[in-house]
Amino acid sequence: MGHYAANLEEAVTLAARRRPEPKMLEGLASAIDKRRDEIIRTASEESALTPAELAPEFDRTTGTLRLFASYTRDGSWSKGEHEPRPGAGEASIGPPHDLRRVLVPLGEVVAIFGASNFPLAYGVLGGDTASALAAGCGVVVKEHPAHPRTGRLFAAIAAEVGAPVGYVLNEDPRDTSVARALVAHPRVCGVGFTGSVAGGMAIDAMGRDRPRPIPVFAEMGSANSVVITPGADAARGAMIGLALGASLVARHGQQCTKPGLIFMPRGGHSLESLAAAVGAAPARDMLTPWVRDGYMKRVDACVAVPGVRPIVPAQRPKGTRDGAPALYATTLANWTQQPTLHEEVFGPFGLVIEYDHINEVMDAPVPYALACTLHADLPGELELARRLASLLISRCGRFIYGGVPTGVRVAAAMVHGGPFSATNRPESTAVGPHAIQRWCRPVCLQEVPQELG
Repeated sequence: MGHYAANLEEAVTLAARRRPEPKMLEGLASAIDKRRDEIIRTASEESALTPAELAPEFDRTTGTLRLFASYTRDGSWSKGEHEPRPGAGEASIGPPHDLRRVLVPLGEVVAIFGASNFPLAYGVLGGDTASALAAGCGVVVKEHPAHPRTGRLFAAIAAEVGAPVGYVLNEDPRDTSVARALVAHPRVCGVGFTGSVAGGMAIDAMGRDRPRPIPVFAEMGSANSVVITPGADAARGAMIGLALGASLVARHGQQCTKPGLIFMPRGGHSLESLAAAVGAAPARDMLTPWVRDGYMKRVDACVAVPGVRPIVPAQRPKGTRDGAPALYATTLANWTQQPTLHEEVFGPFGLVIEYDHINEVMDAPVPYALACTLHADLPGELELARRLASLLISRCGRFIYGGVPTGVRVAAAMVHGGPFSATNRPESTAVGPHAIQRWCRPVCLQEVPQELG
C-alpha cells in the first residue's frame, strides 16, 4: 500500500515515532500546495462536490496549517500564568511558592475521525489533524469511506514530509471494528470526531469505557436557527430570503452550519425570495448513496408530520446518489409540539416556522446548535433584538447578526462548537488556534527552574 500505514498498529507506531514541530506544519502546507490540482480533482470525483466548491476548502486547509505553525512557533502559546514568589510583606493564600502554569501535550497519539462533507478541511490533513500536530501529538486518522483516494493522497504527502500521521480506512460504513480498535488503543490519548449525534455519542462512550478513559471531542448534528423579526422582514425581506436560500443550498446543503430552521412572520416578505433561491437550485449527486438515503429518510419523516406544507416540494430521487432541494413550512405552534421537526436534516432541506407574534419565539424550544442567526431592524427593534440575542446566544457556539451561518473564518476568536447535541464538549472549539488546547493538559510547575521546563 505504498507510503502510508496499511493497518492500525503500523499507523499508531508511525504516529508515535516523533514529536511534530511548527516547521513540519509549514512543510505540509507547501507539499499540499504543490499537488493542488490533483487533490481537488480527486476529491471532486469522490465527493461530487465541484472544483469551485473545493477550492476555498483547499485554501482553508493549507491556511490552517500555516496559521497553527505561526501560532506555536515561539512556544509562548503554551506558557500561561506566572505567579512569582510574593515580596516581603505581600500576602499569599497558602505557601509563597513560585508557580508557573504551562500546557503539555495530552499524550502520544490523537485519533481523528474524518468527515464525509469536507474531504480536505476535515480530512487526513485537515484542521483537527493540524491542531493535534500543533499541540505536539502524533495523529492517526480514520479516513471517511466517502473519499478514500483523497485520504491516501494526503497520507502519502504526510509520509513524504515525515509527519507523524498514520492512516487507516474501513470502506464499509457499517463496520465499526476499526473505530473501536482505534479508540481502545492504549497509545491513543484523545479523539476528535465530526459526524452524526449517534456516531459521536458512540465514540464518546468508547472513550469513557476504556480502562483509562480519554477525552472525546465530538462535533455532531446541528439544526441551526435563523430568526427574522417583523421589522427586518418588512425592511429587507427579499434580500434576506435570497441570502438564506443561497446559504441553505451551498455545497448542496451538506454543511453542519446550514440554516435549517427559519423563523419568520406569517406571510412574510422573506418567504418568496427564499423559495425562489431554493427552487432554482438543481437536484445533484450527494456525497454518497448512504448520505442521500439518510437525507431522504429525514425529509420523508418531516413531510409526514401533520401541519407541514410544501413550499418547494421534495422530488423523488432518480438515481442512487442524487437528491433535490426542498423547502417546507409550518406554524410555530405546530413546530413546538413536533420533536421530529427540531432535528437536523443533513442536505438541502429547509423548514420555515411561521409565527403570529415575535414574542412567541421567546418561548420556543430553539434547538441547541453550532450557530444561530438574527435579522432585526435597528435601531427601531433594539430592545426586541437584545432579548432575542440573549436567547440565541444561550443556544449556540456562534451568534450571527444580519448574515448567514455558512462560511467559517479560521481565527482565534472563532468558536466552532456549542451545547449538546451540537457537540459533546461545549467548552471547546474545533476551529481556530484555541482548537489546539483540546490536545493539551495544564501542569503547574512549582519552584521549577526555567532550564527544566
